[in-house]
Amino acid sequence: MQATAINRPLSGVPWKPILLALGTLTTLTLYILAWAFPTFPGDEGALMRLQALRSGWLDDTAIWFANLGLLWVFMPAAAVLMGCLVLARRYADTAMIFGGLAVIAIGNGLKVIVDRPRPDYQILEPLQSGLSFPSGHSLLAVILGGVLVYLVGLWVKPLLLRRAIQAGLIVMVIGMGASRVYLGVH
Repeated sequence: MQATAINRPLSGVPWKPILLALGTLTTLTLYILAWAFPTFPGDEGALMRLQALRSGWLDDTAIWFANLGLLWVFMPAAAVLMGCLVLARRYADTAMIFGGLAVIAIGNGLKVIVDRPRPDYQILEPLQSGLSFPSGHSLLAVILGGVLVYLVGLWVKPLLLRRAIQAGLIVMVIGMGASRVYLGVH
């Protein structure tokens, strides 16, 4: 019996709280660095390399992602999803989405504190805010995308379909972040 405990070095270790604490510390560090420095090493080079790939379909795709993150697009979608969850008596899931929206609002408030301007290489005209960190679009994608990945894991029973939908959602989250850099607003 003691030998099995030796073979499982992480048994009994509360890894979820440790992971949450590590993620929180990393996020706080990133915010402090973004506040202290106008750019990170490699930011401009990465932006220029990504924009060197410019094409009509990439422009259209990036603009499509940008439109998904607009308040008048995602708020009605979130409201419909929350309404459906309430009708299904999934109150904890509804609260999780509401909490995610609160985190997004806090992130947008933190833009003012960090006060980091957008890059000079924008493909589109500047959007509503002249500030770039944190990305409200990317924050929205990570929070709501993560919630949707979780909900799909609960609701979709066929494994292949569940994994396909979750993979598609993860690609959407990554696409949102990449589109923000591609457009030159982050």
